[in-house]
Amino acid sequence: MQTDFFLLALLWCYSGVTLWQMLVCCGIFARFAFFSTEKNRLQERQKNKLPPPFSVIICARNEAENLQRYLPVVLEQRYEGDWEIIVVDDASSDNTSAIVQDFQLRFPHLRLIRLNNKHLSGKKTALAQGIFASQYDHLLVTDADCAPAGPGWLHGISDALTSRPETEIVLGYGPMKCTEGALNRWIRYETTYTSIHYFSFALAGIPYMGVGRNLAFKKEIFERVGGFESHQHIPSGDDDLLVNATADRRNTVICIDPETFVFSEGKTTWQAWLQQKHRHLSASSVYRPVHQWLLASISLSQVFHYFFLLLFLLSGHLAGIPLLLYAVRMVVLLFIYNRIFSHLQCRDLLKWVPLYDIGITIYYGIFVPYFLWFKKRELTWK
Repeated sequence: MQTDFFLLALLWCYSGVTLWQMLVCCGIFARFAFFSTEKNRLQERQKNKLPPPFSVIICARNEAENLQRYLPVVLEQRYEGDWEIIVVDDASSDNTSAIVQDFQLRFPHLRLIRLNNKHLSGKKTALAQGIFASQYDHLLVTDADCAPAGPGWLHGISDALTSRPETEIVLGYGPMKCTEGALNRWIRYETTYTSIHYFSFALAGIPYMGVGRNLAFKKEIFERVGGFESHQHIPSGDDDLLVNATADRRNTVICIDPETFVFSEGKTTWQAWLQQKHRHLSASSVYRPVHQWLLASISLSQVFHYFFLLLFLLSGHLAGIPLLLYAVRMVVLLFIYNRIFSHLQCRDLLKWVPLYDIGITIYYGIFVPYFLWFKKRELTWK
């Protein structure tokens, strides 16, 4: 009798967390799945309007090789308005500054700021210096190891930032380059998974983060919250914490025009990837409470979805209903992801969803608690 009661209670718990997962999928992620960029209508509104002046800011620490490789793609953007590129050399020990100075001979709109001393980990000091030095009020930030998909990147982001008078933040997409190997495929999937969350929540009126590889905002929002002063001690968060502090349903839009994608190369070892995720997670502890609760509820419900399913399969009792609920959730997930992966041009990852959904569960069930609670060591940007 006690065993039957226990299994019935587990079944109710399993049904509850699975239902929550499907509600999030259908109520939040579906907003992104059925999102329309209205690109043609936006271009029609903007075609006779001179775009506003822009400052593109890149922070670099020992990035000479990457700047040599990727900076030309940024410099050769087609943009009718005034614009500048600011590279902030964050106390590099290589020839980062020399590379930028060489490019300055050919591109007069390129500026260099050199920081000689690095007192704090992370790139917030460097980014703040770039923002303070910028000539223009419309800002677009990216990283030295990133490359825009095409010469229309700046124009597309500019259109999004000026699409409505109240818009102050544009969340762009920063996918990983597609290369060979299981690690690259996993990193691409995990990056897409994260993007699904922050794009979907932004469309639901609850924006909570963006990525510094592709983020635009008006300078006044940076000044409004006092820059990075409140979280200067956290190495990461130059992107998501700024968005978390300033974004709301009125002032934030997303931009997923493929020409505005900004690609970067993923880590080449599992250890390097885990260290990067550890650094990123350090910022989530100071998210707004409502954002922390929502993200935790999604992660925990997914962990318990698989945990309870495993218990039923191991017990051999009442396994039919949990398996049916698992199948229904997976069908819903695949339907929504099929449309989203089409938006993000990564349809090749769709067949891996059943396997990588378990991988995400393991990551949130084991590695995230370990990083947040047991591994509080010093983190650095470079």
